[in-house]
Amino acid sequence: MSSYEYEIQAIYGDSIEPASRLSESERTRLTASKRVVDQNYFELDQYIDGTLATNPIYLCSRDRRQEAGFEVLRLLHNYLASLYSFNETVRVLCNRRTRDGTSLSSGAFSPSSSDDSYYGRKLEFLRGLRTDFQHGGFSCLTFETSGTLGEFAGYHVVFDRQAFLEESGLREPQRFLTSTNESERQYPLCFVARFHTERLQSFYTELEAWFKSASHE
Repeated sequence: MSSYEYEIQAIYGDSIEPASRLSESERTRLTASKRVVDQNYFELDQYIDGTLATNPIYLCSRDRRQEAGFEVLRLLHNYLASLYSFNETVRVLCNRRTRDGTSLSSGAFSPSSSDDSYYGRKLEFLRGLRTDFQHGGFSCLTFETSGTLGEFAGYHVVFDRQAFLEESGLREPQRFLTSTNESERQYPLCFVARFHTERLQSFYTELEAWFKSASHE
C-alpha cells in the first residue's frame, strides 16, 4: 500500500505539494478532459447489452457478429484514447503547478514508472491495450460466443494473452501485464468498468483535493 497521501504523489514518487492552485481556465481544461472520458465510458456502457462490470455481453444476429464486434472495439478505443489524453492533461497541469525542478515526464504513467501508485499499476494494462491498437489493431482481443437464441447470439470480448505477447508488436509486452492477473484481464470490458468507476474516480477526486491544498492561488 502506498505511503503517500495522494495518488499523484505516488506517481511523482515524492510527497510534493502544489505551489499554487489551478487557474479557472486550467480547472475547465481538467474538467473537460475528465468529462470526455466519462462520455466515452457512457457510450460503451450503453452499447453493451449486459452489465459492463460483471457481464459485458453484446447481442446481435450471427451474420452481424463482426460488424457489432468492431463497433465495440471502436468504442473501447475511444475510451482508451480519451483516458490517455486525460493523463497527459494531468501531467501538464501538475508540472505547471509544482516547484521548479520537479516534473512528471511523458512516461510517468508508463509501466514500472508508477510502482507506488495503485492507479498507475492498474492503468498499465489499459495502456497496453491502447498501444496494441496502435501497433496491432487489437490483435489480442477475440470475440467469444456466450449463448445463442435462434438467429441471435451473445458475445464477449476476451483477452488473448499469447497473442498479446507474440503478435502485438509491442516492445517488452510483458511489462503491461505485471500488475494484473489472468482473471482480471480475461474480460477487458469488465476491467474497464471497474477501473473507471473505482480507481479513476478516486484518482480524480484526490487530484482535485491535491490542487486545492495549495496555500495560495
